[in-house]
Amino acid sequence: MNKETLRVGIVEDDPGLRQMLERVFARQDDMVLAFAHGAAEDAIADERAERPHVAVMDVNLPGMSGTDAVRELATRWPRTQFLMYTVNEDDKRVFDALRNGASGYVLKSSSPQQLLEAVRELHAGGAPMSPAIARRIVDHFRPAASGPGVQDAGLGPREHGILVLLADGLFYKEIADRMGISIGTVKSHAHAIYRKLHVHNRTEAVNRFFGR
Repeated sequence: MNKETLRVGIVEDDPGLRQMLERVFARQDDMVLAFAHGAAEDAIADERAERPHVAVMDVNLPGMSGTDAVRELATRWPRTQFLMYTVNEDDKRVFDALRNGASGYVLKSSSPQQLLEAVRELHAGGAPMSPAIARRIVDHFRPAASGPGVQDAGLGPREHGILVLLADGLFYKEIADRMGISIGTVKSHAHAIYRKLHVHNRTEAVNRFFGR
C-alpha cells in the first residue's frame, strides 16, 4: 500500500448508510477502507483491522455511544483522528464528543463531497465542522468574548477574513472558492493563524478568538 494512502474506518449502525459510505470512500484514489462496523464494540474488538488515520463515527450507536467509543478508542489508537458523523446537533453531545477526543463534527445532511473534504482536512491537521455545529460553538463562547481578539494577535486582513470563515464552519475548499484563492493558500494562512494565536486547530482558534 502506498504510504500516502489515507486509511478510513467507519462505525455506523444504519446498514444502507454504511454501505453508501463504503462506496464513497472506495471510489477515492487517495483512500482505502480500514473497516466498517455497525457498533462501537465491534470496532473495539476488531484486532485484525488496520488502525485508521481517520475514523468516521456515528454518535447514536446501539450499545456504547459514539462519544464513549471515541474516549475508549482514542487511548488505543493515539494516531487516529475521529470525525463525528451524525444528525444530532445537541450541544451536550457536541462538546462531549470533542472533550472525549473527536477533532471534527459533520452532520449527515452534508454531501458526500463535503464529508470527503472533512476527512482530508482532518487528516491534514484541521478541525472540520459543519456550519451549524461551528455556529453552536461560536455562540457558546460569544458571551465570554473578553480575550485579546485578532487585532492584538498580529493577524492581517486576509487572515482575519479566513478566521471568520473558519468560525462559520466552512471547509478549506469553500473558503478558497469564496475568496478566489487556492486551497494551499488557505491552508498556509490557516497555519499562520494558528501559530499567531498559539493554538493547534480550528476549534482552539475559535475559542481563543471569542475569549475563552
